[in-house]
Amino acid sequence: MKALALLLFLLLLPAKAAAAELRELKEFPKDMWGGFKEEGKPEGLLTLLTAGAGASIARFGSRTYFDDFRVADTLERTAPLGKRAVDFGAVIGYPAFLLPAMAGTYFAGAYAHADGAQEFGLMGFEALALAGLQTEVLKVSVRRLRPDKTDFAAFPSGHTSASFALATVAASKWGWKAGVPACMLAGFVGYTRMEGRSHYLSDVFFGAGLGILSGRAVYKFRKHAHPDRYVFTPFLTPGGGGVTMAF
Repeated sequence: MKALALLLFLLLLPAKAAAAELRELKEFPKDMWGGFKEEGKPEGLLTLLTAGAGASIARFGSRTYFDDFRVADTLERTAPLGKRAVDFGAVIGYPAFLLPAMAGTYFAGAYAHADGAQEFGLMGFEALALAGLQTEVLKVSVRRLRPDKTDFAAFPSGHTSASFALATVAASKWGWKAGVPACMLAGFVGYTRMEGRSHYLSDVFFGAGLGILSGRAVYKFRKHAHPDRYVFTPFLTPGGGGVTMAF
């Protein structure tokens, strides 16, 4: 069904635009690998180190106020936001919903010639895919029991890594005006995963770091590998002329 929808979309585009979209899709594996390599640079390593340190304090710092089990017990007793907020966070941070949303943003931007939306959709999709792949590898490797004892997929939080990956792309692309509300929303998702007893504090903290790592890596690689192209077009008017610039 998704392949059919993609085919129909490409058929609706002009021939040159459809060819450009197909070239972009073929570059996806290369861009993913480039983003992964970008994570190994100093900024990425520092982000990963910070996330690991914070998660370790929560996991092993049994005498601190940020101890995993102390925080989990407190939230279980008080549940400040309640079930509706927890359910809402579970929906808006669900990677299986966010991935098609980013794909839809990309294709809608292409169809409407909205370059900003198209670029955000593509980078958001790649950041989600990169964060999601690494999250799943860690879940299978670590196999930590969730607070509610449902399965062994607690570490790290996939909802949190996905939410912070998108928030980081938004902040990198549009600055603090988009980044602050996006990060607040991502933080809300992470918090509700703890209140809903799906994750401990360390799961959420490392998931946030992993999302930031992936979002920044994808953004930096794409800006380096696919720099904005400026096109200058001269034009003539009665009694004058000028140049238009598109980018």
